[in-house]
Amino acid sequence: MEVHFAKVGCQTRGYVAGHHRLVPTCGSSNEQVIYYMVHLMEDASALESDKRVEMIMNGRAGDKYHVQVATSERTFRRIVSAADEVAKEQLSLFEYWMYRLGKVKREIFERTYFGDYCVYTKLRKLALDLFIRTVLHILNKAHKKVYGEETPAELVKEVKRVINKF
Repeated sequence: MEVHFAKVGCQTRGYVAGHHRLVPTCGSSNEQVIYYMVHLMEDASALESDKRVEMIMNGRAGDKYHVQVATSERTFRRIVSAADEVAKEQLSLFEYWMYRLGKVKREIFERTYFGDYCVYTKLRKLALDLFIRTVLHILNKAHKKVYGEETPAELVKEVKRVINKF
């Protein structure tokens, strides 16, 4: 999740698995943080009387729950948007790998607005970008632990060159 949320530019991370997104209402160090499932949220809006957000959540039997949380709407929207972007990337990668593994039926998955080549070229680039980011994230963590400093730019450049060679 660190790599995905860093890519979309959000420090506050949730837990995302495709359509299912468990995200905090604010930073996880805040003592009033609440984690909730975004896919169960119908709507949310700021309360003008104070710095609170009211969420309308869907229950199992069609019930509606109104939940008020102490957070600013701007922070709330930023975290939800980041989780949505991560989910979109995960679902795009899932689509790409299903295609690569031959698990997609052409007649069901027909794209009328542009060709498969364009779609899968973009998805291949996304997969490669996330792979490189993950490798560099792991490398940086290990390098910091062993040497106590950031990974040198020359090493990062060489790792990228080696990955792109294959």
